[in-house]
Amino acid sequence: MKARPGAGVRHKFDIDQVVAITADVNYSYVYFLNGDCLHRSRTLKWYLERWPDLLRIHKNALINVDKISEYSLISGRQPSGYVIMINNLRLEVSRRNIKQVADYLAQRKQVQ
Repeated sequence: MKARPGAGVRHKFDIDQVVAITADVNYSYVYFLNGDCLHRSRTLKWYLERWPDLLRIHKNALINVDKISEYSLISGRQPSGYVIMINNLRLEVSRRNIKQVADYLAQRKQVQ
């Protein structure tokens, strides 16, 4: 079998340039500050193990909290929420993660 020319290429990128990472089964889309999007054959768990500073807001989304533009988190009987990143990417926050994300962002806001 003949090897493909692009096989084995490793993409190295700086976490400070990453806005968010979304998942699609065992593939992921890495969104960058400059507007680029990279399609990778890695799971979100793989990224989270290497970059624990990323915040998991949904089963299919990791975000860089430094790149949040605005957010709305409503807890209560019908919890819901979303995060808008600086590149206008809107990501939903799962019901299970609403409290965790709200606590993390509140704590982070107090530190700053």
